[in-house]
Amino acid sequence: MAGEASGNRAKSSWMMWAFWAAGVSLLLVEVQAGMEYLDAGLQQNLAGLLGELPAMGMMTLTVAEHSLWRWGSLQLALQAVPMVATGLLLVAVAVMLNRSSKA
Repeated sequence: MAGEASGNRAKSSWMMWAFWAAGVSLLLVEVQAGMEYLDAGLQQNLAGLLGELPAMGMMTLTVAEHSLWRWGSLQLALQAVPMVATGLLLVAVAVMLNRSSKA
């Protein structure tokens, strides 16, 4: 009786593994079909984008070039800001010291 039960269990175990293998293979087939569908959609949608990519690159380089040409004037302004701020700070300190010495 125990031998018969283990024989049934071994037979059902073999069948269970067969069903698992079939399920996994069906899952892999569906995943492959989904990936092919995604790949076809990306190829269709990216064809137009890749045609515009060189033009977008040239526009970016043109903007960067114009920004670099204007950097000289911005550099002068950024150098002038600390000097102006230091001058205003010295004037404010002088005014405050003058007020405190009169009081």
